[in-house]
Amino acid sequence: MTIREYLQKKYSKSTLNSNLYNIKRFTDYYDKRAEKATYKDVLHYIEYLRKNYDLHRKTLRHCLYAVKIYFNYLLEIGKRKDHPCSELYLKDKINRQIPVDNLYSPETLENFFESYQIKRKKQLETRNKIIISLLIYQALTVNEIAELEVHHINLDKAEIFIKGSKEATSKSPKSRTLPLQAKQILLFYKYLEKDRNNLLKYNLKNPDETAFILGQYGEKIKPHGISRIINENRTENEQIQPMKIRQSVIANLLKKENDTRIVQVFSGHKRASTTVQYKQSELEQLQNAVNNYHPIR
Repeated sequence: MTIREYLQKKYSKSTLNSNLYNIKRFTDYYDKRAEKATYKDVLHYIEYLRKNYDLHRKTLRHCLYAVKIYFNYLLEIGKRKDHPCSELYLKDKINRQIPVDNLYSPETLENFFESYQIKRKKQLETRNKIIISLLIYQALTVNEIAELEVHHINLDKAEIFIKGSKEATSKSPKSRTLPLQAKQILLFYKYLEKDRNNLLKYNLKNPDETAFILGQYGEKIKPHGISRIINENRTENEQIQPMKIRQSVIANLLKKENDTRIVQVFSGHKRASTTVQYKQSELEQLQNAVNNYHPIR
């Protein structure tokens, strides 16, 4: 069994290439001695990475994690009888706090929606406004928007169901049902009754496509294309980032609600600790106020 086959069997597809890269980095460093490396060898390797590469703490942990996987592989194929670094953990402190002072304000987010216009392909304007509304009112990720299906929309109850990831190890948000804003309901109705059906006519390969948001030829859109869609008429300095919108909505809700559990459920975070990362301390709020309103500024 090759190391690639081992990874495909044991680990997530999304981490395959990064683990292969980090394992190769280790085996290249020790060459033929890699299979017989000791605990001290692994420590020496980590120290080598620290001194010669400007790696983020999180990246350094991934490098060690890949080395551990490598030795698990050697154990499974019978090339080793011991694991030299299974109990080795790095204690580098990682700052997981979200820089909330650089996020969009509620007023800015609202302006994204209200001021949106499209110069060309006017038939896509309603669809694009729906995408922006899902970003700023439900704080969806681009993957969640792409995975929405028509039956997930309930206009009678003014609700939308967001399906979580099937992958158990994924960091993507959990399934949840969220309310729709009043201004979204008319947009959704117009899109479902007319615009979406018109787009679907171009999809000759799959005329029964069930995705809610469709591309200009009636196909299911790709997540990476959403940023391009909402920034089509914006200059480079005016570009808006979908993930930054999500982070802004969550941070703004925490300021307003002050109930971490409610915001956690809304965001689909698996752990409350993830939600807390968006919370600004009183000291940070005071510092930002000083920076923004100090007379010398």
